[in-house]
Order: sequence, then structure tokens, then C-alpha cells
Amino acid sequence: MSDSDHQLGAPPPQPPSAPRRARAVANVKCAVCGHDRSRQSCHRAETVRLEVAEHLAAKYGDAWTGAGFICRGCLFAERADYLMSRLQQERGALSAVEADVARKAEAHATVAENIDREFQRTITSGQRVADSVARIGGSWTFLGGFFAFLVVWMGANAVLLRVRPFDPYPFILLNLILSCLAAVQAPIIMMSQNRLAARDRMQADQDFRVNLKAEIEVASLHEKVDHLLHAQWERMVELQQVQIELLSELAARKKAPPG
Repeated sequence: MSDSDHQLGAPPPQPPSAPRRARAVANVKCAVCGHDRSRQSCHRAETVRLEVAEHLAAKYGDAWTGAGFICRGCLFAERADYLMSRLQQERGALSAVEADVARKAEAHATVAENIDREFQRTITSGQRVADSVARIGGSWTFLGGFFAFLVVWMGANAVLLRVRPFDPYPFILLNLILSCLAAVQAPIIMMSQNRLAARDRMQADQDFRVNLKAEIEVASLHEKVDHLLHAQWERMVELQQVQIELLSELAARKKAPPG
């Protein structure tokens, strides 16, 4: 505004009127839960993504008209419910694992665990012995030592003690020892392998949980980005409307005769 306008006594520009400010901070009613919420904590129903809006229309029927406002809590809950329904459409009935992962994804809880630490925490003395036997029995050190033992045994009975050997040829006592060793060693190694197989199953289950949660989170992220774009567009429209009102008031004051 020019200096001449001030000299003529024209009133300075005023901020938006009180009713308009009151409308900006007034509570609105959520179209889903029906509770009164602050305008800042709600979003326009028109900005809800089309797929989620169709899910709301199918779920609530005539109660959801696509107009009005929806609070953030209801919006996030309905997005998660929409993701669950889409998973059911793609996979059929959800298993307990899938439902648990979906709930954790909704609550933004972690699903990854340290499998090795859990196994070490619950290991027993017998399982430690089985792991040690399997680790030693499957090494080249054990194979070389056992071969040396056989050579010494057979050499002692066939060469050094030819007169009175304690296990003459065909080494029946040695065969008995080998049979007993194999009979004891095989189940112990199988116990260790079974425990490792159980660990692998737990690892595979955790990998499935992490991958499924990542898939749900990526889909939810797309939903949030789309909603953010809609919300920014809505905010820009509101700011543009306020600017238009201010410009209209300024233009009206300029045209008004000096009082």
C-alpha cells in the first residue's frame, strides 16, 4: 500500500477474520469412529487413496460417503486392515505367522531375532557334547589320528607281538571296538545334525517373517507417500484460498472511498 493511502486514513490490512481462524482450529467429526477430533489430526476423506476408500466403502457401507474427515488413527488402522485383506486375497487364509507379522508391521515392531544367541542360551550339556563330537569326528585331525591308531594296533599285533599278541589276526577285538565306536558316534552326530536342522528351520522362518514384513512395510510406505502428496496438494489449495481472500480484502479497501 502506498504512503498516500496511509495519509488518507485508509486502515492497514487486517489479518484473517476471527471466524476464519475459528474454523481453522475447530473440531471436526471423524467419518469412521464418529468422535470429534482437532482439524490438525484429521485428513479430508477425498485425499484417501482410491483403493483404501473402496475398502472403507465396502466395510462401512453407507456410513462412508467419501466426504468429510477421517482421523489419523482410523486412517492408519484402516490402511493396515486393507493390507491384511489384500494379503488374504493373494495368499488365501493367513497363517498364524502371517497374521502375527502383519500385526507387528502395523505396530512397527521388529521381527528379527539373533538365532545364534537364542540357541546358545537354551543349549544343554548333552547338546554341547554332541556338537563337540560332531565337530571333532568330522575333521581331518580325527581321521588322521584314527588311521594312525589302526596302523599301530595292527602293527603291534602282527609284527611286534607275533608270539603272544593280545588281538591276533583277524583283529576281532579291534572290530569290536570299531563297531562300538560307530554305534555310539552315529547317534551323537545325528543329534547334533538334528539340532542344526532345527536352527535352519528357525532361520528360514525368521527370513520369511522379515521378508513378509518388508513387503508389508513397502506397501504401507507407498500408501503414506501417496497420502502425503494428497495432503500437500490439499494444503496448497488452502493456502491459495487464503491468499485469494487476502488479496480480495486489499483490493476492496483500495477501492473504498477514504473515510
